[in-house]
Amino acid sequence: MVYPPVTMLKPAISYFLILLTVTCMLCSCQLLKENSKNGFNDGIYKKTRLGKKKVYVLNIGEDTITVIPIIELKDSTILLTKQRVNYTEEQNRVKDNKLVHKYYRPSFDFDLMTITMKYRQATNNIPNQMNTNLNGALYGGYRIDEFKLKYKRTPLNSYKQTVTHIGYSVGLYAGIGSTLVNSSTLTQPVAIDYEGVILLTGIAANLALERLTFGMSFGTDRLLDKYNDNWIYEARPYWGFVVGLNIN
Repeated sequence: MVYPPVTMLKPAISYFLILLTVTCMLCSCQLLKENSKNGFNDGIYKKTRLGKKKVYVLNIGEDTITVIPIIELKDSTILLTKQRVNYTEEQNRVKDNKLVHKYYRPSFDFDLMTITMKYRQATNNIPNQMNTNLNGALYGGYRIDEFKLKYKRTPLNSYKQTVTHIGYSVGLYAGIGSTLVNSSTLTQPVAIDYEGVILLTGIAANLALERLTFGMSFGTDRLLDKYNDNWIYEARPYWGFVVGLNIN
């Protein structure tokens, strides 16, 4: 079995391994403490997903919050207004239906992800394929975390607060993967059969459930060796199913 020169691979692989090592260290540290993205903590939230109106939410007790509208000045100074509202179990005694309040928190999203499956369209007499080759990537994008607060009446005629959380993001990714390279995947057949290294890049849309993220990606691969010009999937788009781990 003959392998191609690796001079083109060393820089890309080295940089990626450094990033991967740092990422794993950050991930390990984060796993030791609560992820602030997933908790409904005291802080500034938006009242709508893409709106500009902001409020400061303060958790007073187990089932009580105070919502204070804020004014944000040009120099980033935050002013709390006097128009505050308390949501408590006592306030809701006269209502039999659920009371629902939603709050949104935008942030930058940084994930360690893998594309578990890639769907490639037919090309060069090879039919549609679903590939599951090993790969890993770093993902960065814009994320919105949605917190839904529900007040529901209990048999004791009090109202209990429950909080559900979901996050969604859109961003870019880049990473390293492997692919089978042989006569069937090269436009000019050669007497070679090996696992090539590819650079994968693209865009992904993810849904976050606690620390885990799931989503779809649309990207391209580039073979990192001298056969890249003959590789039938070089720079051809694919669809992928993404699984990731939020690390910030």
